[in-house]
Amino acid sequence: MSLKKFGITVLALIAIFVLYTIAFTEKGIKPIQPEATVPNLDYSALSEDAAKDLQAYIRIATIRGREKEGALFLKSILDKRGIPSRIIEYPGKPDRASLLAELKGKDTTKEGLILTSHIDVVEADAKDWDIPPFSGVRKGDRIHGRGAVDVKGLGIMQLYAFLLIHEKKIPLERNLMFLAIADEESRSEHGARFLVDKHKEIFNGYEYVWNEGGTGSKDIAIKGSKVFNIQLAEKGAVWLDLKAKSIPGHGSTPPVTYAAKSMVDFLQDVQNIGNKTMIKDETAAFFYSLGAISNFPDSFVLKRSRNPVLFLILKGVINSNRHLRAMTRNTVSLTGIDSQPIGMNVITSETTGSLDIRILPGQDEKKIFEEVKALGEKYGVEVSARHLESGSISPMDGLLFRVLAGTVTAVEPGSIAAPFLSPGTTDSSYLRQIGLKCYGLIPALLSSEEIDGIHGKNESMSVPQLKMGIEILFKAIIEYNHQVTK
Repeated sequence: MSLKKFGITVLALIAIFVLYTIAFTEKGIKPIQPEATVPNLDYSALSEDAAKDLQAYIRIATIRGREKEGALFLKSILDKRGIPSRIIEYPGKPDRASLLAELKGKDTTKEGLILTSHIDVVEADAKDWDIPPFSGVRKGDRIHGRGAVDVKGLGIMQLYAFLLIHEKKIPLERNLMFLAIADEESRSEHGARFLVDKHKEIFNGYEYVWNEGGTGSKDIAIKGSKVFNIQLAEKGAVWLDLKAKSIPGHGSTPPVTYAAKSMVDFLQDVQNIGNKTMIKDETAAFFYSLGAISNFPDSFVLKRSRNPVLFLILKGVINSNRHLRAMTRNTVSLTGIDSQPIGMNVITSETTGSLDIRILPGQDEKKIFEEVKALGEKYGVEVSARHLESGSISPMDGLLFRVLAGTVTAVEPGSIAAPFLSPGTTDSSYLRQIGLKCYGLIPALLSSEEIDGIHGKNESMSVPQLKMGIEILFKAIIEYNHQVTK
């Protein structure tokens, strides 16, 4: 081949590649722009009332328990408005209780909408907090306390939207449920799993769930950005217990292998399970949404995250960010190791450990367990399963998702909505098992510091955030009922 022909061939290949790259664009989401007529309300005044109720709710220290006190508090608010409600207790543990209330729609047999949150909260060490975590103190426009964000704040937003639908006599095409659940923070045995198993009938006629799992954020993904991350998927969990045994010995004369060393060697190798980056449809759409508010060339790359060449560029960004890694990989975390030490110079006979492996939707939790188990056999480590759970996902074209995406951007101009895969699990993972389509969103813009307060210290929520949440919820419920019969 002549040099000229070779040059032409190279240029042609480059042209084909460029055209292919430009054409290879992922699909974004399809928000429904609000059409329904919504009453004009004083959301500022409403948020002041909601703030007082959130303060009182936080003061009920529902730390993995005492949910009935929280449920009775919520029930008292519903009672004052003449809305019937029902408390469901876990058998033998009446303190582990959930609450539900319903407003009936024209057609009660299908497409109902559930607003759900959990009553329980995680522990809080008061010495780490600037303000006592269960005091519910308000300073300026900010309410402090454990659960303000996760998720009593969401619960109060949902409750007020639910009350508004009732008080303003908004006609409902489909049923609307307010559901506050026990025990989400400890794998939902006394809450969602119990309701799904023993009270499945309460979900008859319902199709969609608005839960936690995603948040609005500002200045996090991109400086100046306002992003509402709507959770539609969450990872599964493979929780494993580990044990290695060997002959004990003297620390000065170590054998080639012994229990602690076998465990360490195994743990180094098992990390490779999380080395592969996988961008699924929902994550590709997430990157596409970020591309819509990014400058060139970032926008070009983000909108083409699965392009084989551009992926190599994006992969470097993913690898440098723990949140993006968690969204695109099966992750492996060592959450415990103990060699039962009895002396500095003693090699003990047994080492135990635990692994928290989070798997993407579509991955087989049993297959991964067997893979780790086989690897353990190679190193003499016994691997047993404590909990195996698959990931779950709801459709991006679901009506509620599209209504949420359109409503949040209408209420907050200049914001975007993005589909979000949650590395952690929520009650939605169990509700999806019975066919419900679940989406998670705390409908307020949170800073990185406010998000870090979730399960951390100095958790708080502002009154303007409550205001935004109530407005978004109320308008989205009305829009959903407008769209459901179209």
